[in-house]
Amino acid sequence: MLTLPDYRVRQRDYLLEIARAITQELDLDKLLKRILQLTADILSGNAGLIAMHGDEGWMVAASHGLSTELHKFLAPLLAAVPDHEDPARFELPRVNEILQEIARQASLGLMTGLGLPLIARNEVIGVIFIFRNYQGVFSKNDLVLLQSFADQAAIAIQNAQLYTQLTQENGKINAMLDSFDDCILIMRPNHVI
Repeated sequence: MLTLPDYRVRQRDYLLEIARAITQELDLDKLLKRILQLTADILSGNAGLIAMHGDEGWMVAASHGLSTELHKFLAPLLAAVPDHEDPARFELPRVNEILQEIARQASLGLMTGLGLPLIARNEVIGVIFIFRNYQGVFSKNDLVLLQSFADQAAIAIQNAQLYTQLTQENGKINAMLDSFDDCILIMRPNHVI
């Protein structure tokens, strides 16, 4: 059993590793898996997922220790969460409620879960949900620390999404420019083609 100072040192080491990992990684899939793995380690969880909120609604973007059957079961439940103008107030609690209920039912009440909202620049990005096979109470300090990590993770995810979008747009522009190689463009002095 870890003593309190050992636990705090381990927690600090995880947070430093997380800060390094999430600021260095721009591949969204790798970043999500790394965030999920580190969160599961911090919370002593044996499984977890990251559900993301996008244009198509809620979906599982990454998971750790979950079966394919559970993914198939979760997909329509998350997709059924209605969009709302204030997702932090209405959608996040509903997603958390769904995941908590699944944790209770799937384990016959032996498993608990903790959801950490991912919010960056006042925009709901998603939620990290960790399944644990024991009842545990987090102190207020632990919850503040975990939410701070989730906020950092949300910013890193948003940066990776922007990087991916920029890379895709750059590819489109390059493809367009390559198609103009055989054309001659005449530009007027006022920069009109």
